[in-house]
Amino acid sequence: MFRNLYNECTIKFILNAESPISIRSGENLDLDPAMPDNRFIRSMHNGREQVVMPGSGIKGVFRSRAEKLLPGCCNVFGNDCFRKGNKKEYQDDIKLKYKANCPACRLFGSLSLKSRIEFRDAYPEKGSEVVMGTRHNVGIDRVTGSALKGALFEPEVLEQGSFGVEIIIRNYFRWQLKVVCQVISDINEGYVTFGGVTSRGFGRMSAHNISFTAREYNGKGQNGFYQEKCFNSLEDISSELKDVYITKEELERTELSHESIL
Repeated sequence: MFRNLYNECTIKFILNAESPISIRSGENLDLDPAMPDNRFIRSMHNGREQVVMPGSGIKGVFRSRAEKLLPGCCNVFGNDCFRKGNKKEYQDDIKLKYKANCPACRLFGSLSLKSRIEFRDAYPEKGSEVVMGTRHNVGIDRVTGSALKGALFEPEVLEQGSFGVEIIIRNYFRWQLKVVCQVISDINEGYVTFGGVTSRGFGRMSAHNISFTAREYNGKGQNGFYQEKCFNSLEDISSELKDVYITKEELERTELSHESIL
């Protein structure tokens, strides 16, 4: 299902922090008293160290939400789709292997099936202001309701910032693109959060300047390879997908030849 390129769509948007964001680096900073307990993750970009939202983390957020929207998703930690997809009778038939995976694994991949969707690291937008801060948190004694002794922790958080997100989805079915659109919509409606400490109000973000550039490799178009169309809002692309429903028949499709949105 990946030997030939049938279609692809590049999705770009800006993620703005609407509340403090905590994405921990995992570094051990116990020996440096000047550093916060949990430092926000950073990476080298354009020659300097910058805060970053890793593509793997963004993918995890999208997958987690998609699994709630799609019926019959597997237990990721149980490797259900890996065991089914790796059966001997599926090794020579990719369509059977595809059907052996659950709807979420068909889009995001599993140990037995390649992912159709790629999430790139998101860095602060050029010219945007990034404001970092430290939050003082303390554990609460469940019996007395007062502060728990020795349970003070001070995570570093992103107070303000805008990140450029880029997602590429290849050889997709229309229902898969619709799921991605719904997750973006859910981000704006506050149902999806990013990072940790979300039960305390952290992690709220909003998506702006959303654009979709869709290509269909059908031997047509001015260059003789593909047709291309740009959609400059979530509403524009959603109108092209309004006749797509998440039914068992739709989820079981294996032929990409009838998945046009142009």
